Amino acid sequence: MAGVATFSTLSLDKAANGYTIAASSAGLTGATSSAFNISASTASKLAFLVQPTNVAGGAVFGANIKVQVLDSNNNLVAGSSAPVTMAIQTNPAAGTLAGTTTVNAVAGEATFSDLSIDKAGAGYVLRATSGALTLTDSSPFNVTVCAAAKLAFSSQPSDAASGAAIAPAITVLVQDAGGN
Repeated sequence: MAGVATFSTLSLDKAANGYTIAASSAGLTGATSSAFNISASTASKLAFLVQPTNVAGGAVFGANIKVQVLDSNNNLVAGSSAPVTMAIQTNPAAGTLAGTTTVNAVAGEATFSDLSIDKAGAGYVLRATSGALTLTDSSPFNVTVCAAAKLAFSSQPSDAASGAAIAPAITVLVQDAGGN
């Protein structure tokens, strides 16, 4: 209208610096806007940046597990220092998650560097939570038996008469550090 075009509903969903907008119309010399920046909006969800991988029972995961704080358009909310808590969501062998299970995000990323699970099992899943943010679950992974570390009685000796075999038989198990 009257030589003015207004675009009141334009938006960009990816945070970045240095965006420009080019305007063109048939028969006219085009124009390019000055550079502008789009920043992440309010934090709304979590996502795994580095997933847990298969690990031996009781051993610390080989790679640090990382969770990002994201806005609704999957942009990293770099200013977030929200506390993120990790827990076992799917627990096929009644394992216990050990290590620092709550860490504050730094520049929008929470890094878990000392987590381990003690019991061997297939299909474990971790869940990351932080306040009202939409939670996220990891990909499934397995916890395997690691090297022999200790002995444990599974069948204790019972009282018996001298010279008679102790019944039931005494059983000793070879276990890894997690009791597998």
